[in-house]
Amino acid sequence: MTTTVLELSGVSAGYGRFRALFDVSFCLEHGSVTALLGPNGAGKSTVARVASGLLTPSAGRVLVNGEEVTGWPAWKVVSRGVAHAPEGRPVFATLDVEDNLRLTFFRQLPRKEAAEALDRAYERFPRLAERRSQLAGTLSGGEQRMLALARVLAVPPKLLIVDELSLGLAPRTVDEVFRALREIRDSGTALLIVEQQVSRALELAEHLIVLRQGRITYDGSSVQVSDELRSELLAVRPDS
Repeated sequence: MTTTVLELSGVSAGYGRFRALFDVSFCLEHGSVTALLGPNGAGKSTVARVASGLLTPSAGRVLVNGEEVTGWPAWKVVSRGVAHAPEGRPVFATLDVEDNLRLTFFRQLPRKEAAEALDRAYERFPRLAERRSQLAGTLSGGEQRMLALARVLAVPPKLLIVDELSLGLAPRTVDEVFRALREIRDSGTALLIVEQQVSRALELAEHLIVLRQGRITYDGSSVQVSDELRSELLAVRPDS
């Protein structure tokens, strides 16, 4: 069995006439954590969308567990063990927390497994358990991010792609989100993290990929990254 959970090979992609990625290639190993960093507009979210099947590349190949999935619809990529928690708060605002979770879990899993997934969600995110009867649209931004993350974890994925989960959150809530990510990592799931909080991402990840203007400028250890590059990344403003 291949040790590579995700491989992008020579991927280019864009939106209409705008090209966002140029010949992007990298691999993620099973159980690893990779931080994907760079300024806004570098193409980080585009990489996430390509990897999860939300965007079809104009060139190159995408492989999951050694199987080519280039051009597959997102639902089919999900069936191969890839989960994507996108930027923003993709929850059903007019449903309460429990209905948000039940609607997702009971649609994907047999009844007994869905009930177990609901228990796991509340165990991983105690604040959601406290607010299970509250409308999702009235939750704080951080609580909505937790709910969005809990929804994609109905089935423990082989790869979880998280896109700017900490954006706009209070420090305490960021701590809770990263605690959950560590638990997910420790369960054996590989993580690809697109994150504005560079120091937090580097604490969690052992591997680092830096994108600039749609091209990879660094692909290597997050521990051995040069002081110059680290300082450069830390100096990037989230809105730059």
